[in-house]
Amino acid sequence: MARGLSDTEVADFRERLCETAARLFVERGPGAFNMRELASRLGVSAMTPYRYFKDKNEILAVVRARAFRRFADLLEGALATLGSQSDKSAAIGRAYVKFALAEQTNYRLMFDLTQPGSMTIPELELEEKRARSLMRGHFHGLIEMGVLDGDADMIAMIFWAALHGVIVLHLGGKLATANFDHQLAETMRVIANAYRPLKITAPSETPAPHERPTIS
Repeated sequence: MARGLSDTEVADFRERLCETAARLFVERGPGAFNMRELASRLGVSAMTPYRYFKDKNEILAVVRARAFRRFADLLEGALATLGSQSDKSAAIGRAYVKFALAEQTNYRLMFDLTQPGSMTIPELELEEKRARSLMRGHFHGLIEMGVLDGDADMIAMIFWAALHGVIVLHLGGKLATANFDHQLAETMRVIANAYRPLKITAPSETPAPHERPTIS
């Protein structure tokens, strides 16, 4: 890299470096990732990446922080959707799936990898916390409105685990591609029904213990 680069040129190179590094982390895994191969793919000297980042762990942290920021921005946009709570829920679901499918490399880095325990990266912690808080906050709202019933944090975790599971299976080619939308919708429907408030019925209509109504 030549000296005396403009701020724009530096920002552009950092962006290209992070995108290339993200692909390498997924291809090789953190253990096999090395700065020399990164530099080779960028077409620069082996020492150039060290002018921008301390080591590969710092690069991974920055890459994941950028991904979480874009992810959180999409969730925020979905929550700002006009309409009913049902409309907002649908928008959040679409935003989540859109990000996972459009940014598959970053999605895997966000949720499949973790940083060394000794590392503290404020930017990564902030963006990851923001994304998770947006998801939890939405479910707290659903419970306050009486749409769902139960512990909000637990419900948010169950929904996220199910959604993540279906997406990962899809990205891994384990599900029939043509049925992905139906499989995803059915998974969310079943879980939503499990947390619907119990209906109060007349004695003669008392449901079996723990029975939950289905979506009409």
